[in-house]
Amino acid sequence: MSLYSEFAGYYESVFPFEEETYAFLRSAFPSTAARVLDIGCGTGDYCGRLASQGYETLGIDLDQWMVERARKRYPASKFEILGMEQINALAGAFGAAYCIGNVGSHLPLHRWSDFLWTLREHLTTEATWIVQTVNWDFVLGRESYEFPDVAVPGTELVFRRSYPEISADKVVFQTRLSDGDRTVFEGATDLYPARAADYIGVHRESGFEFIEHKGSFSGAEFDPGEMSASVMVFRRI
Repeated sequence: MSLYSEFAGYYESVFPFEEETYAFLRSAFPSTAARVLDIGCGTGDYCGRLASQGYETLGIDLDQWMVERARKRYPASKFEILGMEQINALAGAFGAAYCIGNVGSHLPLHRWSDFLWTLREHLTTEATWIVQTVNWDFVLGRESYEFPDVAVPGTELVFRRSYPEISADKVVFQTRLSDGDRTVFEGATDLYPARAADYIGVHRESGFEFIEHKGSFSGAEFDPGEMSASVMVFRRI
C-alpha cells in the first residue's frame, strides 16, 4: 500500500477544505468554463464543491483508495484512477483545470513538456490552468527542511513532514502521522523540484500564456526567498 493510500482515511482531517483556495480557483476560471478537471484530486473536496455549484467535474488521482473515498463522498462528480501522464485517456474538453497540493512535483521537469502538450489538447481555447507546488526556489540549496507540525484540532493527531535529503534532481519527502504516542503511518516518497522560472518557461514553450504568480491562495505575492506556496496561473492559447 502506498503512502497516499495509508493517508486516504485521514486526508480531510489533516488538510481540510479551504474556502480561500476554492475562491481563488473560481475567480481564475473563465466565465465559459462548464467542465473542470482536477489533476491529483485526493479525496475530491474541490470537485465536490464545484459540482454543487453546477460545474461538470472530473477528478483524477493515481491512488485507488483516494479515488474510492472521493466517489463515496461526492457522487455528483466523476473520478478516475489516472496519473498526470495518463490524461490522454480522457474524453472531451475542459474549460478549466488545476493541479494543487504539490502534486505536480511528482513529475520531473523534463517530462512536463509532453504532459502539457497532451493537456493542451484537452482544454478549450483560453481555458485556465492552475498549478500549485511548494516554493522550490526557497528549498533548493538547502540540505534539508522540516515543515511545522500539523495538529488536528480536537484530536491527538499530529502530521509531520520533512525533506531530509534535498538535491537539484530529487527531494525525499518523509511523512509521519501520530495519534498520541502511536504511529498511525510513516513513509517516504521522491519529489522532483523545479524553480518557478523553469515551470513558467516550459509552459510558454508548450502553448500556454503565463497570467500570474502568487505565494498563496489568499493572493500574497510570490517571494522566492520565503517558504510558501507557488501558485501559477496560465491560459491555454
